[in-house]
Amino acid sequence: MTGDQIFEKVKDLDTQFGKPFAHTLVKSGWKKRSVFIELPYWKSLYVRHFLDVMHIEKNVFESVIGTLLNIQGKSKDGLKARKDLIAMGIRTELGPLKKGKRTYLPPAAYTLSRKEKKTLCKFLSEVKVPEGYSSDIRRLVSMKDPKLKSLKTHDYHVIMEHFLPIGIRSILPEKVRSSITKLCSFFKSICSKVINPAILPMLQKEIVITLCELEMFFPPSFFDIMVHLVVHLVKETQLCGPAYMRWMYPVERYMKILKGYVKNRSRPEGCMVERYIVEEAIEFCTEHLSNVQSIGLPKSQLVEKKEGKNLIGNKIVAVSRVERDQVHLYVLHNENEVEPYVEIHKDVLRGLNPNRNENWIVREHNRCFIPWFKDHIYSKYYSDPASITERLRCLAYGLSFHVFSYSAYAINGYTFYTKEQDDKSTMQNSGVTVVAEAMHISSVKDLNPKFANLSYFGVIERIWVFDYEKFQIPIFGCKWVENNNGIRMEKSGFLQVDLNRVGYKDESFILASQARQVFYVNDPKSTKWFIVLFSNKVIDENTGDQGDIDVEIESFTRNDQDENIISNDSYIRNDHNEGKMAIMKSIIRARGKGYLKVSIDICLDGDVPLSSSLICVDDDAGYLKVSLYDNGTCPSKQISILSSKDKGPKI
Repeated sequence: MTGDQIFEKVKDLDTQFGKPFAHTLVKSGWKKRSVFIELPYWKSLYVRHFLDVMHIEKNVFESVIGTLLNIQGKSKDGLKARKDLIAMGIRTELGPLKKGKRTYLPPAAYTLSRKEKKTLCKFLSEVKVPEGYSSDIRRLVSMKDPKLKSLKTHDYHVIMEHFLPIGIRSILPEKVRSSITKLCSFFKSICSKVINPAILPMLQKEIVITLCELEMFFPPSFFDIMVHLVVHLVKETQLCGPAYMRWMYPVERYMKILKGYVKNRSRPEGCMVERYIVEEAIEFCTEHLSNVQSIGLPKSQLVEKKEGKNLIGNKIVAVSRVERDQVHLYVLHNENEVEPYVEIHKDVLRGLNPNRNENWIVREHNRCFIPWFKDHIYSKYYSDPASITERLRCLAYGLSFHVFSYSAYAINGYTFYTKEQDDKSTMQNSGVTVVAEAMHISSVKDLNPKFANLSYFGVIERIWVFDYEKFQIPIFGCKWVENNNGIRMEKSGFLQVDLNRVGYKDESFILASQARQVFYVNDPKSTKWFIVLFSNKVIDENTGDQGDIDVEIESFTRNDQDENIISNDSYIRNDHNEGKMAIMKSIIRARGKGYLKVSIDICLDGDVPLSSSLICVDDDAGYLKVSLYDNGTCPSKQISILSSKDKGPKI
């Protein structure tokens, strides 16, 4: 409804502020008039209230992962959900079956076996992420149950968009897996920083189809209001821009800052006001003196980590002449001041060797450019010192054989580790990628090679800082994956690398300033392949903290699903029979002067024995502890129920 239509509905309502009695509330229709209606522009706004993408994504992920792992209290599948299917006359094969005193729920398309649950949790427990990417995922996984626990809102965001599509690659039927993956891809697209407006109509069409596909597999109880709100996210993005400008992550962070201002808890508002005024004055002075060289104060950590700062280790190592020449040649080829001399040297070689092809010219140039460049620069320097800059002279002179070696280095807003340091850490900071120009030839006899930019992936083995007399240059020595057979793009959209296929051993060095951080996660479908994920910059001086945003991720759609997605057996698992056991019990226990009736709806995995019995014990803390015993010997499930005669029990 438009704002004008809503205004016509509520303009005559008499709204009384305060909490009214229950019997005075209007039972249906419009109940109150919003105070914002009094604003003259309110009813003409296209979007009067933002949808909170952060909590929508969290709640949708809770429903998905709770249903897949059958987490008690989070799953949308249960005895009542299966009875709904019978009442609606759909998917009657999934209806509850009586087995003695127990009720058996057949495995649906989304029902995971215990082995598949452990596979998913094992994958998540082995994930190592870069610094500042997210919390430690491994601490959120319980292999005993198996389930996820103690997740923060940002953890839902990261797992939903990045790890869940990978974790289900080896489990679930293909059609169910594809639908869940497309739902995750939608959130990844809608939450990205850069969105192409031209693809938003296609994205809207895709999410509608995706939700229809999910309706064919998941029970009706899965599709609550939060799942419905997903349909409206694209329209809001068209009107209001990317989600990161509207979601709650910055607000939640700032609320923590405001709470930290409070030192006198009897006057919280005054504490916030006073501390805010002080910080505002300090920030004003900081901005006013931002270009002043301070005395006795260190540089900002943001500046140091962007320009380059060593973090762990500081030792001097000796390098071989071969490695020294490799590094020096790479540095010269990537200096703007040296670029004209590179072309001059190649022209000299072409003039001296007119019958040689371009491939030979490049090899000969790499072999003899360093001594030629040094002689050429110093001859010009002795004749005309003003024509040669100090940096160019230092580059021509060369670097020292003794270099500084580190285990960790921060640059470009990333924190990089060596592979050796990575193995000792809970984080993965050794993955790296670089875009470089490479020469392509069709055969040895090809006289017309082509030059193109390629992405290379690898891990950092050495972090060296070379001294050029007047300045220093950090260098990463990497183990690169061979591009021909070690990298592939799967049809589902995942970029995979085989880290055991090592290539380019003669060109292992890059400038640290060129590096972009990636990290690798195991592919559950193949042990030798790893899936590449890109890390976000932790520090960006222009846009601030980007920890929640996928920077410049291209939105995409996938159509890898058959048109006839549904069939008679699409919503039933035929590859395993590990359904669920449902128990509905009513327990009446005397408590004081009244009686307490507790109704329990429990869904257990199919491996729980049918001979289990339900025993209810009242403890001293006011709880009813319900234990399910296997053959009356050892408990297999225990649920605590908080009892209250006024409000009723809560499970």
